[in-house]
Amino acid sequence: SAELCLLPALAALLPPLPSPGRPGPAEVGLGALPAELRAAVRALVGDLDALFTALGLREESFAVGALSRVVAAELASYAPARNRRRTATNKASIVFVDRMLDLAGAVGHHGDSLAEKILSVLPKLPGHKTDVMVNMVELTALQTTDESCNIIAPGCLAQPNDPAAKALWESFMNLKQKEAVMEARRHLVEAASRENLPIKMSMG
Repeated sequence: SAELCLLPALAALLPPLPSPGRPGPAEVGLGALPAELRAAVRALVGDLDALFTALGLREESFAVGALSRVVAAELASYAPARNRRRTATNKASIVFVDRMLDLAGAVGHHGDSLAEKILSVLPKLPGHKTDVMVNMVELTALQTTDESCNIIAPGCLAQPNDPAAKALWESFMNLKQKEAVMEARRHLVEAASRENLPIKMSMG
């Protein structure tokens, strides 16, 4: 959406756990990190630069946590990012926060939105980090009583070229759950009316 961008390919990026007698990443920089983590940090920096380039952003970075300081430093010194910052017209503040800090307390990244409920309740789409599995087999003639038969007729809410679908997804993200359900119900009734389909819906 206009307010949120997910980078699912880097969902497994976590700071290394500190060990006695060994300096942390903030003290020694990127070079002291394991090779796999170094590659992941460089991939993240490249992805962020590509995103900021598409948005025309000149960022000011802030970091909370050891690995976040490494990422912010790498982004600051990344040659394509330096060139972009010289020509970009929009300003943005970027705050990097180590995910390990979530373990220190009751920290959550969710709210009272229908999108959050959908993404947390439905099973993950196989091979995906953030997308969920919407089984639409009930809308087809592929009915079966075999519980081991896992037929998926996938549906997708992310339709950036369809104004109505885009508006509906934005309502799922920005409205309260009850308001978003009412908005989805309105879209459903209007679609059924256009197709002259019989529809019976109770408020429950």
